[in-house]
Amino acid sequence: MNTTKSSNPIVAFLNHISPLSPKTIADFESIIEYRTYSKGKELLAFNKQATHMYFVAKGLARVYYKRAGKEVSDYFAIDGQFVGAVPSVFNGLPSKKAIHLLEDAQVYFFSIEDFEKCCAKHHDLETAARKVAYYGLVEEQERIESMRFNSVAQRYEELERKYPGITNRCPLKYIATYLGTSQVSISRIRGGNQ
Repeated sequence: MNTTKSSNPIVAFLNHISPLSPKTIADFESIIEYRTYSKGKELLAFNKQATHMYFVAKGLARVYYKRAGKEVSDYFAIDGQFVGAVPSVFNGLPSKKAIHLLEDAQVYFFSIEDFEKCCAKHHDLETAARKVAYYGLVEEQERIESMRFNSVAQRYEELERKYPGITNRCPLKYIATYLGTSQVSISRIRGGNQ
């Protein structure tokens, strides 16, 4: 069993998912960058190709797209969660989604190109990344099923479980579009009038 620790939260997260060797950890840490950003910073603009993955160590980010001229929240990253425009990463096309910070944030990030090279060299990192990808696929499937079968109140409860504290940190209008409802409906749920 691997007991190698890392103070880098991305490395610690992946090492928890699937143990990484000390050499893998050292090489992976060498490609990770860290920055603090102010609220409102765009990590990815519309129609730009995604070249990096981000890990929001502290703060809140939103991935969103536009439909009929309105912004729709696709998902969030809050305190210790990954965020990125995954379709653009894999297909190499400009992203139809944008990523912006809703709070001041501490962000770790790495280039996909460097990560692919690191995975080719270290199969334990590739295994950890595959497990994270599986988790993401399951999570997305659960979200689709939730939108189809659950009430708005149930989806609101799921939101609070998935993103602890978000309802006190995120503007209601962004939460409403994520849940596929109106701000009025969310206000009713908060008030206990479901």
